Amino acid sequence: MVKPIVDDKNLAFMQAVSFVNQTNQHLFLTGKAGTGKTTFLKYIRENCHKKMAITAPTGVAAMNAGGTTLHALFWLPFGTFIEDYPLKWDEQDSHIYNKSRLFSTIKLTKQRRAILQELELLVIDEVSMVRADTLDAIDVILKSVRRDMRPFGGVQMLFIGDLYQLPPVVREQEWQVLRDHYSSPFFFDAKVLREHPPVLLELNKIYRQNDADFIGLLNNIRNNKCTQADLDTLNAHYREGFSAPEGEQYITLTSHNKLADAINQNELARLPGVMHNVRAVVKDEFQQSSFPAEEVLPLKTGAQVMFIKNDSGEDRKYFNGKIGVVKELNLDRHQVVVGFPDGSEDVVVRRETWENIRYKYNKGEDKIEEEVLGTFSQFPLRLAWAITIHKSQGLTFDKAIIDAGTSFAAGQVYVALSRLTGLGGLVLRSKIPLHAIRTDFQVVDFMNRMASADETSKILERCQRQYLGQILLQSFRWNSLVEQVDELKEAFVKRNIEGKEKASDFIHGLSEVLREQEKVGNKFITQLYVLLQDKEQLDYQKICERTKSAVNWFLPQFNDRVLLPTQDHLDEWKVKKRTKKYVDELRSLLLDFRRKKDQLSHCLTIADILTREGDLSEAVHLVGQQEKAKDNGIKEADDDNATKDTKAISLDMFLDGLGIDEIAKKRDMVVGTIYGHLIHYVGTEVEATDLIAPDKLDKVLQVIRDNPGKSSSELKVLLGSDFDYPDIKIGQRVMELEES
Repeated sequence: MVKPIVDDKNLAFMQAVSFVNQTNQHLFLTGKAGTGKTTFLKYIRENCHKKMAITAPTGVAAMNAGGTTLHALFWLPFGTFIEDYPLKWDEQDSHIYNKSRLFSTIKLTKQRRAILQELELLVIDEVSMVRADTLDAIDVILKSVRRDMRPFGGVQMLFIGDLYQLPPVVREQEWQVLRDHYSSPFFFDAKVLREHPPVLLELNKIYRQNDADFIGLLNNIRNNKCTQADLDTLNAHYREGFSAPEGEQYITLTSHNKLADAINQNELARLPGVMHNVRAVVKDEFQQSSFPAEEVLPLKTGAQVMFIKNDSGEDRKYFNGKIGVVKELNLDRHQVVVGFPDGSEDVVVRRETWENIRYKYNKGEDKIEEEVLGTFSQFPLRLAWAITIHKSQGLTFDKAIIDAGTSFAAGQVYVALSRLTGLGGLVLRSKIPLHAIRTDFQVVDFMNRMASADETSKILERCQRQYLGQILLQSFRWNSLVEQVDELKEAFVKRNIEGKEKASDFIHGLSEVLREQEKVGNKFITQLYVLLQDKEQLDYQKICERTKSAVNWFLPQFNDRVLLPTQDHLDEWKVKKRTKKYVDELRSLLLDFRRKKDQLSHCLTIADILTREGDLSEAVHLVGQQEKAKDNGIKEADDDNATKDTKAISLDMFLDGLGIDEIAKKRDMVVGTIYGHLIHYVGTEVEATDLIAPDKLDKVLQVIRDNPGKSSSELKVLLGSDFDYPDIKIGQRVMELEES
């Protein structure tokens, strides 16, 4: 994958990166056509430590964003959502969903719940097409699944799009219901966002156009400030009966698919030679509505074509929207050669593959991963004598004929014009009336809420501190650990495993300890929350001191009473019969316990950062890097490494003069486990004769030498009742050392 080129001097771009990576603040990132919204999304995808999912309202938009649809992630029904709507349950309201009907319709499997519970960042691309009620339905689902009444259940939302482009689709029947509950169908009028509006950031450095007059004209159209002079400038490009000169690659932008298809088919038919219908290769699950290219691509030598994807190679010989001409069709070798009249090098085009993905949660690595469900392979080309304005979004053209007549919807003039690099390449097939360049006043009003750059910097610093405070609060929540252990406790009733009674006692004891710690944690969360909500003056020094005191109490309590006993219990049970499922559950628990321990330790760093003055960006970035490194460290730890801490503690106690029985009692472990810890150090910190009398050791060694290959149980029979299994393990360890 080619890494996106980032302009680090673009202030809005870099601020947006900081909001996403260093805060929990909801963000709406917008910008005119050609300002780098797609580049930003690619950058975040590769440079964010948070567990994220990328979504879009339509299949094609989701494919272009590299994610999945909102409906696929949340299993949303198609219809209208009003949370407290009084349903009559008849045909008239069959398309309306209140909260009750919504939850009776969506299918939240265990895996889908896990994704939504672990999600930290939800990206919605092309958000201009997302309806307000859809966003409220997502808010309700996340709050319920995560048991968190914060907006979107505490998930950070990143909205990306341009409201001056395509609006949400609302049928008249749906608007008759929605109009009583929403000011407009736009996403920003969702109830959740009216109460908790996102920060607005606009990418305003234009990379597509460099014609100052043209940029000014586009701005006036966006802001409903188009003058008669602007309109006259536009309509001066009207050319009645215009036909593109030979060799000049104009593309016609139309308002309807049928018009675009007719132009393409007519032009293709005029070319001599054989027409080839190139069929896409579709494997496994891939819905036709999400096909990112033509399923059957008609091509001839001489056809004017457009690339519909950026070059994924290092040379970057073409980009999405570049127009060329088919020079050769070598379909037996799966190649199409495309040339360009500007003299640039011919490109040998091969099939590209798009993936239909869904998200899944990998608990072992604590990551939300992509799972490929199906693939679509086709040449990244389409006929390019004409294209609809809708499909031209995101593309760039040097020369275009705009053919719309009076059929323009609000916003379409802007979309069509903003595809061009300058006015010099514009030809109008029909004049544009003033009413056709109207922008929805609600959009203009919403966009006027944009904060200045200085205000945004202050908001960023405040949000960074709030984000760190949220991490502190979350670190002392024990509820998910308590729930996991309680689920295991309930499941244990029907289990049939070796040592069931003892294992059940352990799980019950663990549950009690966690509940005790949860009570203490909740008390501290209440204190910390009050300190973080101080409206007058936040005392970060006091917050730091209280946090460090809490961590210093919790860490040894959690380590000695939860993490280490669980590790020892796992070590003891993994050698028993019929315990595989139980041992897997213990490993899963242990993973979460280690993460909680690291989370607590991490609070010490965060508490110190909060006491700093001024710009926190570098420090908060470091927190993100540590989060990433922490997860990697846990992922790479194997069972042997995981048990080093508990062995070392037993060793320290032994070297301090405590006997094995005494250590076992203090650590609430069986004597055999402590022997196992200490035998690990025989030959280094511990002598074998520290653990067994010399004469007994000699006897064990003699029997082992005389009976090579015998198991521990066979050796035990030969040695008799005066010898235990730890004695045999000590002898075996000494033999290992002698042989090595």
